[in-house]
Amino acid sequence: MKNYFEKYGYIAVTIFSSLVTFIKSYFFMDILSKEDLGYMALFQSMILIVNFFQMGVIYGGYRVISFSVLRQRKTNDAVVTYLFLLFLVLISCVSILNFFISVSWFWTIGIIVGLFSLWGNWISNMHIALSRTNKLSLITLSSIVLSFIAMPLLYSHSIYGAVTLVGLQPIFLVFFSYLFNKDFAFKLNFKSIVYLRLIIKLGFVPFLTGILHYINLQLERWVIGLDLGMKALGEYYLVFVYVGLFSVVPGALGNLNFPKFMKALAQNSSSKRDLIRIFRLYYLEILTYLVVITFGTFYIMPWLIKAILPMHEAGIRYVQIVIVGLLFFTLLDPISFVINAKLHYRELLFIYISALLISVLCYCFLYFNRLGSLESYSYVSVIFYLSVSLGYIMYFLLKGIKSYNVNN
Repeated sequence: MKNYFEKYGYIAVTIFSSLVTFIKSYFFMDILSKEDLGYMALFQSMILIVNFFQMGVIYGGYRVISFSVLRQRKTNDAVVTYLFLLFLVLISCVSILNFFISVSWFWTIGIIVGLFSLWGNWISNMHIALSRTNKLSLITLSSIVLSFIAMPLLYSHSIYGAVTLVGLQPIFLVFFSYLFNKDFAFKLNFKSIVYLRLIIKLGFVPFLTGILHYINLQLERWVIGLDLGMKALGEYYLVFVYVGLFSVVPGALGNLNFPKFMKALAQNSSSKRDLIRIFRLYYLEILTYLVVITFGTFYIMPWLIKAILPMHEAGIRYVQIVIVGLLFFTLLDPISFVINAKLHYRELLFIYISALLISVLCYCFLYFNRLGSLESYSYVSVIFYLSVSLGYIMYFLLKGIKSYNVNN
């Protein structure tokens, strides 16, 4: 019972964190001027760019510890050393660039907050891999609450308050994590960089597939904006918010169940029945969530949007189209456990590249034949998710089951 409380408590905190991020965005749009919002867009872009430079070390390190907790200290030293070197490289690049053009102080602050965000992400993954989700939930919740001490600054010095409000949460998370986890202490050991080869080997391709997924999401925005205009893009905004919120619970469930799967796989005495038991519970959780979210999307969300955001009522139709692809994708995404466990990364990369190419072809067809509309572009999003889902099914039938039977 305690394990279930910790597990679902973590999921509840994850949902709460996403809602707080949405609330902060609402405050920014309400308080900041358009010029300041432009600066905030630059600031958040810098954070995102810094995250791209992690090259998969976060997921790779998480996977190493999930497989063997005995490697935690060496992995932690390697990842933190990499983040420190990344900080030096990025700050040096900004300093050199400053000799040629005037670099906004937002770039530097964005790099620092971006690195703290990466650091906090790594620490969160260590908590999960070490089965310390209860402690992570309390630390995350405390960090979220304490970050709101910047709210008065948001009203008095809007742009500085907004930056502080965004930056404090990962900083508090890092601080409290080291305060309450003595074994998270690290040494900046440049010899541990050699260990990064293993970490990056395990994490780079899953990281790259995440980038491909992100490119598809951005491509959807660019095409809609180019073809239908910014007003149509604003009308479609509800879909962007919905897709982000939809993935929160499946992502949290995947993070929590993956270490269990890897530990069961690592134990030679582990039977096939143990892995089936883990998958059965995982799928039960996923199915329960999908039933609840589907009911909410078709019966509760329309009423809620009409009541509090009537200007976005038109977006409900597009959300109810996109959810079809999301349902299939979420239902079949656990197959990626097998792909990652067996290191079948070429297959994983092939699935996402193929899905992205199909998506690009669909966008090109609609755009150049002047058939583009918000509804038709919604169906392209569904096609992308169905393509990934079909790829998972083909992998599982052609190679996934066969590779498992050979090793067992």
